[in-house]
Amino acid sequence: MKSLDTTILLYGTNQDCAEFVPANGVIEDALGKPEVWIVADQVYFELYRLLQNKIVLENPLTSLEAFETVSFFRNKSGWMHCCYETPFWSDAEEWMKKDIFSGKNVFDLKLAITLKNNGVQTFYTRNAKDFEHLNYFSVINPINA
Repeated sequence: MKSLDTTILLYGTNQDCAEFVPANGVIEDALGKPEVWIVADQVYFELYRLLQNKIVLENPLTSLEAFETVSFFRNKSGWMHCCYETPFWSDAEEWMKKDIFSGKNVFDLKLAITLKNNGVQTFYTRNAKDFEHLNYFSVINPINA
């Protein structure tokens, strides 16, 4: 099972981004083989927020446009989706107690645990360093490949 991060969807849907080509390549691959892809709902909420952010995008989308983009990926792409479940908390606790863990990465931790517990073996993100130390799955940064 494969998954992707918000960064890949954001860059891959915005032709004005320098990262568009490699990110869009991952999206196209995922759309071509949807049965092996799963995306956490957390990613869709993050994407919805970023698509409307004028600090992140020169031409941010309206709420409706952002919703339509997210809705396509979640409901029409053929990708499976998953979400964080209460039993996952024990995994989070183990990491949160460690000195190597940073509080600023707590949402990445939540995402990683969600993906690991839903069978993800390969994760595509621009922020590979935020996930590699967890050793939950293979982390690929297609932007700097």
